[in-house]
Amino acid sequence: MSRLGNAEGHDGKPVVVLVNCAGGPELEIVRNALTGPLETPTVLIRQGELPSTPMALDVDTGLLDVAGRRVRPAVVWVRHGSSCAMLAQARPAGSVTPLQAESWSGFLRQVAGAATTALPGGTVVGPGQLAEAHRLGVKTPRTVITNDVPAGARRVGAPTVMVKTPDFRLFEPDRRNWPACLPSVVGREAVPQGLGAARAAEAPGSAAAPAGDGRPVVVQEYVAHARELRVYHLDGGICAFEVRKPDPSSPMTDPDSVTVTRVDCPRPAADAVRTLCAAWDLRYGAFDLLVSDTGEPVFLEANPDGDWLWFERKARWHGVSFMAAVMVRELFVRSTS
Repeated sequence: MSRLGNAEGHDGKPVVVLVNCAGGPELEIVRNALTGPLETPTVLIRQGELPSTPMALDVDTGLLDVAGRRVRPAVVWVRHGSSCAMLAQARPAGSVTPLQAESWSGFLRQVAGAATTALPGGTVVGPGQLAEAHRLGVKTPRTVITNDVPAGARRVGAPTVMVKTPDFRLFEPDRRNWPACLPSVVGREAVPQGLGAARAAEAPGSAAAPAGDGRPVVVQEYVAHARELRVYHLDGGICAFEVRKPDPSSPMTDPDSVTVTRVDCPRPAADAVRTLCAAWDLRYGAFDLLVSDTGEPVFLEANPDGDWLWFERKARWHGVSFMAAVMVRELFVRSTS
């Protein structure tokens, strides 16, 4: 059952609407802070509750009916609301059809569009971000998207390449299939030449396993770096963690070997993040950056649905959760003033 918090008793009044479509308690934490110390009327809807919760959006008035309560969405934050994510995250598996997933995804887009303020905001999703970042003067690695890993490695031209499948944990919930998706670093000459993606995955010692089923993957220049950062942008606020790991796949295969430390974000990295968020109208985003020996940031990815609790737990610092709740509260006040 959806939680209406202290929105109850406020028929037609503005509220914050949080929609969590991929599990994980991030928005639960935000809701608890909003309905507790921040005293903000909030509706939380989980993906599993969508089919059983009566809902209707009046496109003329912008009012939303949720379980018999009519509210006005002032701030809407939808996490992982794509139809593909809904299909992959449905429980039990297969319980949601493609038509149902696309219908709900479209409905949530309409709800977000009816709000005064929507999170996370707009951005290009996927490797297309790299071309825009490069155009904006932010350094990026040479990147090719291909289902032929050896050819992609040759085209990248770097002596060492990274092969990865972005967001595979979201779209492949069965951990037994993760080995074929794990990121890996390999010397260009070690990638078997003349093999298609599917056959390359079978070659001993090859790093081409992520393309074992013939799907396109990202083949990217490996950038030597002094630091790896996870930087969170929260409507202008910045939180940063330094991540140290023995292997790119360690967060999935050996999380205990990964160390995460709360750090002050270097000024060039913060400037790069803010430049991209301003260009993309992105209020919230989780950025992966590398920092060279000279301090220059290298942009890898911005995830508008990126989680943060894992990094907070590893660092034993919970500032992102606090800032996320305060961000939503401030957006609500701005939207209703």
